[in-house]
Amino acid sequence: MSGMNRKQLVAAAAVLLLVPTLSWGAGFALFEHGNKAMAMGGAFTAVANDPSAVYWNAAGLAFQSDKGIQFMAGATFIDASQDFTGESPYPGAGYTASQKSQIFFPPHAYLVYPINDTMTLGVGVLTPFGLGTWWEENFAGRFISKRVDLKLYDFTPTLAIKVSNDVAVAVGIDYTIGQIDLTKGIGVINPYTQRLADVGQVHMFTDGASNTAFGWNASIFAKLGSGFSAGVMYRSQIDMDLDGYGSFTQYPTGYADFDAALGAMVPFGQKTPLKTKIKFPDYLSVGLAWQNAKWTVSGQVGFMGWSSFQNLPINFTEHPELSTTVEEGYKDTTQYRLGVEYRVNPTWSLRAGALHDETPQPAASMSPLLGDGTRKGYSAGVGWTNGKISVDVGDLYLVFDKRSTGGMSFDGYEGTYDTSANLFGVTFGVRF
Repeated sequence: MSGMNRKQLVAAAAVLLLVPTLSWGAGFALFEHGNKAMAMGGAFTAVANDPSAVYWNAAGLAFQSDKGIQFMAGATFIDASQDFTGESPYPGAGYTASQKSQIFFPPHAYLVYPINDTMTLGVGVLTPFGLGTWWEENFAGRFISKRVDLKLYDFTPTLAIKVSNDVAVAVGIDYTIGQIDLTKGIGVINPYTQRLADVGQVHMFTDGASNTAFGWNASIFAKLGSGFSAGVMYRSQIDMDLDGYGSFTQYPTGYADFDAALGAMVPFGQKTPLKTKIKFPDYLSVGLAWQNAKWTVSGQVGFMGWSSFQNLPINFTEHPELSTTVEEGYKDTTQYRLGVEYRVNPTWSLRAGALHDETPQPAASMSPLLGDGTRKGYSAGVGWTNGKISVDVGDLYLVFDKRSTGGMSFDGYEGTYDTSANLFGVTFGVRF
């Protein structure tokens, strides 16, 4: 390789491969915020009869004042797997890879305090969005993503007011904290070998718990008579500005001038400030339920405003030449949920449910960071109550539609993603 211009061109090519590609989809939205609700397929907006109503329909808290002070907490353990099969031109037909096995356990906790017969205060801590993916070190898509960990924590105080014997309303605040941790490789064609070389990696992460944003929620719950009830819940879009850093590490290639050219353009060995902005979607849920002494049957339709996420700006403030805006082009989606509960006796309850959740992600933005598909889910669970203590156990199995990028990948990384997940959760409750 000769001449500084050639070196600069090679380094510039490296810069083009540094920019991260974040994607958001149905796989990022978590709805497992109580294992009674999860066992019923998440069809809980028109039921809302335990403390997880803080999320599903806080207006339902107004009809729980006779239960006294309630505390409920638990976690859902998520075991997901994804297989990738390559397509031409890159990484090529016949290439296969699988994600490493991981277990995630987003927690949830609620405190419900009846102020009087009319007003009830509820406070929840939960994780409405989250994701983790982890590929093998030599995975062909490592220049898009090696590993990612996303969490959005939500602290949500809410007030429910009974406006009549049959109708209640609620309003609440969502105070959120966002965290992102993403590692990807840096790959450049080595001019000496004419092969793609691992020249380094970049680790992008947010600055602790300082990335916060506010949203709001409102809901209504109505008893319609003859055992029927209806609920409507809305949670607003959350616009979050995230500050963080990119930490660059160089891998020697064995060619000193090639390494020097890259080092002159990329801030290896440095921690560089970065900024991005994420618009988390709003969510509207409408439900109808019927119950008698033994049975509860519930259904609901949800609408997620994923069209808020059309692009993702990545700005390295001290190195603007590394900055970019990634186009995503997401669309609004609809989800359908159905659940049933059979109360065997005052101690034991059996539950089951099903769901259909559309993906907002176009095939072109599928990547190793997220290869999402429309998902179907089947759930079951059991509830146990003894006096003022309760335990809810639920299991949800999700099957995602197998999807191909269809030759349209924004990243030039073509292939088919095959995903499944099992979610098992336990929630403990106590009344005072």
